[in-house]
Amino acid sequence: MEHIPSVKELRSAARACTVMAYAAGLAGVAAGTLVLRDGDLAFAIILWVITFAVGAALMGVAVVVRAVAALTAELRSMSSDVRVLVADRARDGLRTPPRDDPWSGHPPY
Repeated sequence: MEHIPSVKELRSAARACTVMAYAAGLAGVAAGTLVLRDGDLAFAIILWVITFAVGAALMGVAVVVRAVAALTAELRSMSSDVRVLVADRARDGLRTPPRDDPWSGHPPY
């Protein structure tokens, strides 16, 4: 089975994407300005647009990774809550009620 990243690893990856987006933006502005200084306006604009697109894509990836990290944290907390509830129910000696059979369309009793 493959490694499933932890919430901490996902948040670190999101921070790395954000830092790379800012770095791409700064590099694009600097490179575009240097090209513009040499008098090539069209190439400078193309450079700015490309670096803006790369930065926007990296920020989008960072948002998605943060969302996955939040979902992972929520699912892990719900999982631990369910384990506690099941353990409490078993300790009290309560039986779980029968579930409806999804294939037959009617209750099992």
